[in-house]
Amino acid sequence: MVSSPRFALICLLALLAALYGIAWFAPAIGLAYSDGASLAMAVTHKSNGSPPLFPALLALFALVSRQAQWLKLVPLVCTLFWLALTRRLLTKMGATQESGWMLVAITAASPTVLYLGTGLFAEPLFALLVTACLLALLEDKPLIAGLCAGLATITMTAGVTLIVACLFTLVAHRRTRNAAIFACSSMVFAAPWLGWVLAQHGIPDEKLHASEMALLLGNNAMLLAASPFTLLSGYASLYPGLLTAVALLIVLVRRRQFVPDLFFGLYCVVLMFRTEPPLHAFAPVLPMFLWMLWRVARIGQFAVIARTTALVMVLPALWFCAMRVYPAVTRGAVASETAAPDNWHEMEKLFVYIRGNTPSDAVLLADLDPVFYLNTGRITVRGFSLLATPDQLVAAIRRDRVSYVVLTPDRDLPESASFHRAVAALERGGVLDPVDVPGVPDEYRVLRVR
Repeated sequence: MVSSPRFALICLLALLAALYGIAWFAPAIGLAYSDGASLAMAVTHKSNGSPPLFPALLALFALVSRQAQWLKLVPLVCTLFWLALTRRLLTKMGATQESGWMLVAITAASPTVLYLGTGLFAEPLFALLVTACLLALLEDKPLIAGLCAGLATITMTAGVTLIVACLFTLVAHRRTRNAAIFACSSMVFAAPWLGWVLAQHGIPDEKLHASEMALLLGNNAMLLAASPFTLLSGYASLYPGLLTAVALLIVLVRRRQFVPDLFFGLYCVVLMFRTEPPLHAFAPVLPMFLWMLWRVARIGQFAVIARTTALVMVLPALWFCAMRVYPAVTRGAVASETAAPDNWHEMEKLFVYIRGNTPSDAVLLADLDPVFYLNTGRITVRGFSLLATPDQLVAAIRRDRVSYVVLTPDRDLPESASFHRAVAALERGGVLDPVDVPGVPDEYRVLRVR
């Protein structure tokens, strides 16, 4: 007879497998800008300045098939291997088999991890390489650890923090030979990429003022502290951030682990200085955060409370995953707390109309330019990066010889809102004429440039 905990674990893994399968079958791709950009880089073999490893991996798959459905296997497989290596890493760091499986299940049940693992995002590959690096370092394999750290850096530039943390750890433990091997092997991949970035972009001339930097750091600190709750529950709220900070303080006082804690701290510092919200980038280190809490809560009088809390935490995460995946089946779009509200079926109607009713050399201007380029074959200019006033939009239309402007609901971002307002102003001024597209809602529009 199968024991109750093991039976519960089997049922949990079966439910997670079903949720990931449904999310992978959902056809939508590119409703978030980053996954559409990754797809465009893979298909066109043109860089937009982003780290190259993930698009290069997609490009290898694209040699066999350019169907986004099959390309989504890349992050899905990376997610599965990441979760498997995470269990091994947790066991290596002292977790029991039961604890390792539980923390992996909680991570897999995160709505954001589900969303990233079934789209075209670099975070699952980054998470896999980070975990492989730390595991190799703990198994005294500096060459493999260095190669994984270098590959992680050309997946997401924040991987530099992994190199720094591992080197500092090896030097602090007076393992000079291993530190040299790690440094040389990591630089094989990281140095050419970092050198290219500096050569192409250099050091930015424009710097944020002190007040702007303080605002950026304050906002990112609050969002970062709230990220664990948002990742696990699917609901964005800043209130749990204080509890996160207190819990981490207790952990660092009572039970520290040098390597993962140092990398976690440096990585979070880097995320605070980024201009992008830190939620997606925090997902790769979610198991480390959970382990930091678990290694304190599992001992002494906290043990029973911790196990009960862990089981209870999985249930709302699974429910939220199911509710997020259900719209993917009915509407064909995988939703998340940061995904666009665009409906994939309505987008497909726009694609069909544009392919059949515009010249092959037409130039489009749209918010989600990789998506329209890949699905229509028309050159597309990005809309919301203009931070558009009507005058700026007119200048961009003339400069890029835009033929049509395409509007979709897009994201609730200030840049997108300014683009929509500028388009409305040009329509009132007679610069743009609306085109009748049969069978689509009013939010999905094509406008011809006079």
